[in-house]
Amino acid sequence: MPDLKYSIELEKKFLIEYPDIDTLLKYNPIKYEIEQIYLLSEVGSHRIRRRTHFGIDTYFETLKIRISETKCHEYEDVITGPEYVQLKLTADPSRHPIYKDRYVFAYGGKVLELDVYPFWSDKAILEIELDNEDEAYQIPPEIKIIKDVSDDHEYKNKQLAKNK
Repeated sequence: MPDLKYSIELEKKFLIEYPDIDTLLKYNPIKYEIEQIYLLSEVGSHRIRRRTHFGIDTYFETLKIRISETKCHEYEDVITGPEYVQLKLTADPSRHPIYKDRYVFAYGGKVLELDVYPFWSDKAILEIELDNEDEAYQIPPEIKIIKDVSDDHEYKNKQLAKNK
């Protein structure tokens, strides 16, 4: 594994009603097409990701080690296309690749990430990264929250890769 960059990730995660993307265009979202593959790992959640924007691919390797349901140690780095292909050979056979469209936009002083999955037509996921656990945040009124799933393992991408 390369020398991955370290940070602590703290996020809130919400199951939301399937969004009307056209109404969110006023927030100037950046759209990424993502392929995410989980690797065999004895420590934490080890994954690789191909992120495509305007036909240009960027590849990432990430290792997440949970501290709590909403907080984890995160080690991440950009890798090359050939490294991505090589790492795919160590994919966890019990998990499927995750494909999703991610819309990233600013709202209320925070960056929001809205993930739309091809296997859902009625719901999506919204994530907000926070600086601390007590930090206030806002969600655009166009986004209808079904429930907070920050603590729900069923909505972690690693579990979705097992289910879908």
